[in-house]
Amino acid sequence: MKLEEVFEQTHRLPTIPKVVQELIDSFNDDSIDIGRIAQKISLDQVITAKVLRLANSVHFGATRRIGTVNEAMVVLGFNTVRTLVIASGITGAFIATPGFDRKHFWHKSLTVSSDARWLATQARVSPEMAFTCGILHNIGEMLVHVVSPETATQIEKHHADPAKSGDSAPEFDFVDASVELVRRWNFPALIVDALRHQDDPSGQVPPDALSAILNLAIRLQQQAHDQDSLAAALTETSDDLLAQAGLDREKLTEKLPELLDLRGGLDELVG
Repeated sequence: MKLEEVFEQTHRLPTIPKVVQELIDSFNDDSIDIGRIAQKISLDQVITAKVLRLANSVHFGATRRIGTVNEAMVVLGFNTVRTLVIASGITGAFIATPGFDRKHFWHKSLTVSSDARWLATQARVSPEMAFTCGILHNIGEMLVHVVSPETATQIEKHHADPAKSGDSAPEFDFVDASVELVRRWNFPALIVDALRHQDDPSGQVPPDALSAILNLAIRLQQQAHDQDSLAAALTETSDDLLAQAGLDREKLTEKLPELLDLRGGLDELVG
């Protein structure tokens, strides 16, 4: 199957709530009416409930209890609320697929999101952008599993052992599918480019911190599950990657307990 054929399966492609699409579009629109958007979010009870639970979590550091979307806008700011609504809409957009562990998939993606947000805060890069990249970085895997489970299996086998693929090597991978879906959803170029270069941020021209932060967040999720393994993963991280991300190895190592405290607190997004 070719990548364009995936997107021809329109009846199987995920659909997101209109308000979520408006918020995605708002990345490129400085004239967004925040009050109108807050009202629209409030009309979606499922998204509102998820957003308020997360707004009151340790992740987003609210200084007081938040009870409405309007309060969340005031306390956390529009950018953070936008991130939470987009994450809520995307995690709820995909249908269950036999043989695919949806909750495990989202748990991994949300760990990457959490780590990316924390790393971005240390690097003084937009934490909302980094969080969104984490949610989206492997969205193509779920998409291909929904549209063509056989192709998904082929891609997985190729990654496990490329030498055995031979002439049956897939024409695209999950990153390609992620990039194309995010582009079609009209996310800003900064996010699309970070996803495109998540496996090789040094190949991005000009180099950007967001792709390097995403790459490191993926590494940490894959390799590290306690403070010792996190510290080891940072020790093995190249100086060039840390420099591109704008991060200091020693300072990160000192603050690793913060990262562990934040992990696992986002699973309420998975509905």
